[in-house]
Amino acid sequence: MKKAILFFLLSIFALCEISAQITVSGTVSDEEGIPIPGANVIEKGTTNGVVADFDGNFSIEVEGQSTLVFSSIGYGTVEKAINGQTTINVTIAEEASQLDEVVVVGYGTQKAVNLTGSVEVVKAEEISRQPVAQASQALAGLVPGLTATQSSGQPGEDGASIRIRGVGTLGSGAKNNPLILVDGIPDDINGLDPSDIESISVLKDASASAIYGSRAANGVILITTKRGKEGKITTTYNTYLGVQSIAQNLKFLNSLGFMEAFNSAQPGAFSDETLNQYRSGNGVGTESAPDTDWVGLLFNSAAVQQYHSLSIRGGSEKLKVASSISFTNQDGNIANFNFKRYNGRFNLDYNLSDKIDLAFDLNFRREDKSQPGALTNLSRQAYRLQPLFNAINDDGTNGAGFGGGQPIGLANSTGLDQTISNYFRGLIKATYRPFNNFSIAATYSPQFLDRDRDNFNAQYTYYESSGATAQQSGSNSLFKETFTTFQDNFNAVANWGKDFGNHSVSALGGYEFLKFQSEIWSASRQGFVLSEYRGLNQGPPDTQLNNGSSTLNGLESLFGRVNYAYKNKYLLEANVRRDASSRFAPGFRSATFPSFSLGWVVSEEGFLKDNENINFLKFRGSWGQLGNQFIFAGNRQSNGQNVELADGTVETVEVNFPYTALFGLGNADATLGGTPVTGGAQGVLGNSALQWETGETQNIAVDAKLFNNKLSFTGEYYVRKTKDILLSITIPPSVGFNPPTQNAGEVWNAGYDLSLGWNDQIGDDFRYGFNVNYSNFDNEIKNLGGLDQLPPDNLLNEVGGEVNAIYGLKVDGLYQESDFDTDGNLNSALPNPGFGTIQAGDIKYVDLNGDGELNNDDRTTIGSTISNESWGFEFFSEYKGIDLSISFIGAGGRDVMLQGDVGWAFYNAGKIQEWQADYWTPTNTSSPYPRLHPASSHPNWRVNETWLFDTSYTRLRNVTLGYKLPRDFVDKINISNARIYVSGQNLATWDNMPDGIDPLVPNFTSGSIYPVTKVITLGLNITF
Repeated sequence: MKKAILFFLLSIFALCEISAQITVSGTVSDEEGIPIPGANVIEKGTTNGVVADFDGNFSIEVEGQSTLVFSSIGYGTVEKAINGQTTINVTIAEEASQLDEVVVVGYGTQKAVNLTGSVEVVKAEEISRQPVAQASQALAGLVPGLTATQSSGQPGEDGASIRIRGVGTLGSGAKNNPLILVDGIPDDINGLDPSDIESISVLKDASASAIYGSRAANGVILITTKRGKEGKITTTYNTYLGVQSIAQNLKFLNSLGFMEAFNSAQPGAFSDETLNQYRSGNGVGTESAPDTDWVGLLFNSAAVQQYHSLSIRGGSEKLKVASSISFTNQDGNIANFNFKRYNGRFNLDYNLSDKIDLAFDLNFRREDKSQPGALTNLSRQAYRLQPLFNAINDDGTNGAGFGGGQPIGLANSTGLDQTISNYFRGLIKATYRPFNNFSIAATYSPQFLDRDRDNFNAQYTYYESSGATAQQSGSNSLFKETFTTFQDNFNAVANWGKDFGNHSVSALGGYEFLKFQSEIWSASRQGFVLSEYRGLNQGPPDTQLNNGSSTLNGLESLFGRVNYAYKNKYLLEANVRRDASSRFAPGFRSATFPSFSLGWVVSEEGFLKDNENINFLKFRGSWGQLGNQFIFAGNRQSNGQNVELADGTVETVEVNFPYTALFGLGNADATLGGTPVTGGAQGVLGNSALQWETGETQNIAVDAKLFNNKLSFTGEYYVRKTKDILLSITIPPSVGFNPPTQNAGEVWNAGYDLSLGWNDQIGDDFRYGFNVNYSNFDNEIKNLGGLDQLPPDNLLNEVGGEVNAIYGLKVDGLYQESDFDTDGNLNSALPNPGFGTIQAGDIKYVDLNGDGELNNDDRTTIGSTISNESWGFEFFSEYKGIDLSISFIGAGGRDVMLQGDVGWAFYNAGKIQEWQADYWTPTNTSSPYPRLHPASSHPNWRVNETWLFDTSYTRLRNVTLGYKLPRDFVDKINISNARIYVSGQNLATWDNMPDGIDPLVPNFTSGSIYPVTKVITLGLNITF
């Protein structure tokens, strides 16, 4: 009986054990919903485990209350309690810090732990947190030492101006641009579809950049696009819809405020009867009592952005394919502003054999940018026109504005300034591995760009009043311009590497050739009778004009790199590159640029090897030289006007033959015997001894990861010296030529970059982290070819000062009535004003040189055009499918000089902003701003401290809230991953500027600007 009872109990226990065993199945995928083949699935605390198949699927028999551990090479580890579930789908995030993260560097990759140069990496997920039309905007605040400044909200022109570690050279701003490479080939970052970007490496010091030689003097940005991976074919669709509005815009007084202020400037200009009518509100806003908000009327269009991207990626061990197409459409807040971009990309990687790999890339884009006219005739006019001018009559017709010129009529006219760009790039790469540890790769990539501009200025009809006779503005005219470029890119690179016990050695050598050709032509006609027919031949032949030019340049280079590591803790890297440029004369054409760097991984030493808190600690230092061959001279013009860039600066012309004296035809025409003849002349002196501009950088740094890799820190200090700067130094006018380019100048930047990051997880479901960075540097001109300073205008370049310092008059408050005698004469003890008649309430300048006269000799440096401080903060979190990211950016050190319609009340028959209303009067003598006056010029309107403002700011750059749909739901509709999100860009700004003026407004602007915009977007990401 006892045996029977014991047997019964044992049977019940066995049945319980058997019943506790269940089969759990599911899929293991990454954060994009792409399956992870070969992922490990292990029952925690046992050796029971399986490996996911090619599609990331698994099935395992385990106890019903156990925990499964999921992991894979290159990814983190995730634990999931079963709790009786039979289906568990898991997402594993990449966690390269557990391994040796691979970083893209010049002509290859390196392990992050072995880096000795200054390299910062931005990953795809950091970029994807911000739905932006231009990829350069996504870099803002992410990289210490890199500033990405967006100063315009104009569709198609809202890309950020990028600088790495400050302004290193004199001359055009384009000379300070970093080299940007996409998959190893020079390209435009703003032409990319942000969804195609896999990672961005920013090479900041000469050691990291030296492998690129002459093109890398201002740093290098290496962009790697997404390629096919071995595994299941996946399809991803990304889309968003956004609404754009002006973040902040100039705020002007209404008609009543305008007239009251104008009466202070010119007493009696407006009668009490008129003022009382406006005060009563009787008829205000009609033709009889205009109260036009020009800014509100111009920037009133609903601006919608939309984006669609479809990509397919996957493949087998031998063949991997990636393709994508995307469409971006961005409207402006001014009527008829629009930007469209079409992107296409196809990548194929084919493993021909064990020794040969082939890669084929095709990339195209088409951009269509259109607007009704130039900002000079739109935003600047809106900032100038008085509210007493009618924009729209009572009957809905166009008002006359000022003599028929008004931006509302122009914006809604049939005029169209359209630029269409077509870009194509192909790439073929062959890699041959003749034996182990050695490979040779050859790449050829042709690039073609065709940009066509068609600017038709159309008449529009306006009326002096309702029912008045129709009148036409201006005349119909057409300007056409075509710019084409073709660039050959070829390089061959050999790689070798091997480990010898504790020693690891690798070497790289290569050859590169680039050839660039361009051609530009333009033609125009005026007086088109029918605006509907806009072909160039429809205009009168006697108004035709045409122009054209072409040029070319080339660069040939040899380069090499050696890396050595001992026990993975003592690191050495040496680079050398020799460049030959067609921009220099024989004998000066070639230059050699070396660099070396050292690293010590302290955490690999015995005394730190097993430290629980210090997981990684490395010290590194570097020295290197880089060259600069870029020379710019003169402003580029289109349709007879300077071409302005998005940041308000004027585009300059690149010079390709500065070493020789160029003779031109058509630049010195004459009339002989009453007959016009074509003449020619030499316009500029050549300099056959011209040689390379050289940049030299020293860098010391520390990298650390602490507390189980949760806390990361990098600190760097650098000194960047630019010598033999390519610059045009003024020569006496009696020479009769424009000055030649010379090697004359030296500029230093010394500063530091700091970054701190935290990444942690609480429980199974909550992951969070933050990144913060700060950069600061000092800029100083050390030499100007023997001169103390270059001839100044509103900017000054002098030895001991910053590059392009603001040059103006210091201010000692305002003149008060006590500074004048009873006859209105200035007290004799005060300096004599040399700019014109002054009176109480005018700006009192400082007699800096003490000669008793106030004139241009009293000018000095009063401000800086350089943002030498920058900071960024990003917080991100994720909880059970809900993700939140918040980012701030900021900058300091830069000043802005406001002038014209942006800075001066009543300037040139203009109006007055709200902040300008705090002006001096006999009863408001402590005002910061001078008395008002209605003249078109005045001593107050000079470059001086009154109109100078500190542009330091902090901006809420982005807030994104997303939700990843539950796995059970997406499985039911046969998709791998789905996420919806809402995002806000440029939501708030804290600064010291006058109300309504963005801190990134261009210096010395007079109003031809498109304010920065804020955007609210709703988006969707789906992976099939």
